[in-house]
Amino acid sequence: MGRSGREDQMSDTTPALDEAFERMAAASFELPNGFVNHGAMACEALAMLDCTDDIDSWARRFARAGGASVDPVVPAGFEWRQALGDYHRLPEWIGYFTQAIDDNGWPAVVATWVPRLMPALRTALFHGAIRAAHAVRAIDAVDTPPRRGELARALGYWAARYREGQPASPLAQRRARSSPLRDVAGMLRSFDYAARHQLLTHPERASLTPVASDWVRRNGEAFCAGYAEAGGLDPSVNAVLLRALILDKAVYEVIYEARNRPTWLAIPLESIAEMQP
Repeated sequence: MGRSGREDQMSDTTPALDEAFERMAAASFELPNGFVNHGAMACEALAMLDCTDDIDSWARRFARAGGASVDPVVPAGFEWRQALGDYHRLPEWIGYFTQAIDDNGWPAVVATWVPRLMPALRTALFHGAIRAAHAVRAIDAVDTPPRRGELARALGYWAARYREGQPASPLAQRRARSSPLRDVAGMLRSFDYAARHQLLTHPERASLTPVASDWVRRNGEAFCAGYAEAGGLDPSVNAVLLRALILDKAVYEVIYEARNRPTWLAIPLESIAEMQP
């Protein structure tokens, strides 16, 4: 679909989405329970699905979800290399990207910064990249000030949470060459996290676990099939290596969660138990 077609498609949802982005600008990036705030991403998805009537209620719901809001600060003499991965400087990162988008245009900023941030693709369960992708799709359809602001926040969050590879691993290890299947394993583990974290405190966890497991399996199979078609490397051909890398990733997650998020420790532990023959 050409750009004009996308603009026509989103023309009816533009005011509602812009209002949602303005509301989400005052909301937190992360919730008190450690989850990422999905509000801006959910509202953009609703706009693309032409669900205009649902956008405002979702924006209000996520805006009330709790957590600390972040006000942008336009930094003076900003040295981005020193600030990369420093979450305390998130206000400066948002201010930096706001100014850069105004000065250079959003396409140039995206073209420069997405390659720089890609080594941290998996940071925050991919949500820096995911939020940036939603923001780019929104601003590519209709360029408005609220959408510029959302793109600045998305890129700012990704940059402030920047961690190459697995953040608890030594930097030299994270930068070393590795099998591309390690990234496939990371993506497959993200599907497992997406399903399991919603069940941690769910009252019907026992009955929903088989449903969640089936969802993980189907998404994993679809991802691997698409990966093989697009990249030429079929993960299923290297099933033993892939399984080992998935297990390695899960063991890493146990260490990370034990140190940083003990309430999520059950997620990788249960996965490891299920992987045993």
